[in-house]
Amino acid sequence: MSDACGYDPDWWKAAKATSIERKRRAASSRKLAKLGDTFLVVTEGVVTEPVYFEFLLTDLQLYAVHVVVMPGRASDPRHVIETAADEVKDHARRRRKGELAVDEPQRFDHVWAVIDTDVAVRNGIWNDVKQLAVAKKVKLAHSTPCFEYWLLLHLKDTTRGDLVDGDSAKHAVKEALGRDYSTNERVAREAMPLFMQLWTKAVQHAKRVREHHVAAATPEPANPSTEVDPLIRALNDSAPDHSRKPL
Repeated sequence: MSDACGYDPDWWKAAKATSIERKRRAASSRKLAKLGDTFLVVTEGVVTEPVYFEFLLTDLQLYAVHVVVMPGRASDPRHVIETAADEVKDHARRRRKGELAVDEPQRFDHVWAVIDTDVAVRNGIWNDVKQLAVAKKVKLAHSTPCFEYWLLLHLKDTTRGDLVDGDSAKHAVKEALGRDYSTNERVAREAMPLFMQLWTKAVQHAKRVREHHVAAATPEPANPSTEVDPLIRALNDSAPDHSRKPL
């Protein structure tokens, strides 16, 4: 309430509320997804990536959020994108016919393909991969040379230039872990809890790697680099308040 001279001793409360609301709106505008959004994630790998996302969804407690993680039909990134697009169309067809199960979403809010770039770059089809993703409305969570570089960023912030292929990236992960690592499902499941303790660091490291390549004007896809973190951020944004991590 104002005094006789018009001075309001509680003016700061309104100013604080305005500031909080401004920050909330700014943070909301940076979100890549909203609470409860549905995801279709199709992976190139048939073991490591599905196991990774299985553990991540558990960590984020995304039990009520429909996230379908499935391997693509072949290791060619174009086939992974086609798998995602076909799954979206088949899902829409089943919805029209009333064939969706009670626990299936009516639609997918986000469709992602998790792919490696090493083979596509060597075969000269990387531009074709990007154009196909745009045409099929599938977002790419790609890693160079492969998904193992994303795993490596859980363990260290590095832009080492000797990760020329998948084998070298896998060796680097094994070296950084100090223990056995392979695409064997049993070994992957044993190692995955170690990565789950550090995935927020990987998001931060990936951002710094991206900034490094931008400053250096490195041609795309930069080696090494990853674009998995936007997908991880989107999943985190869709998680319940009590399990969402500050990024």
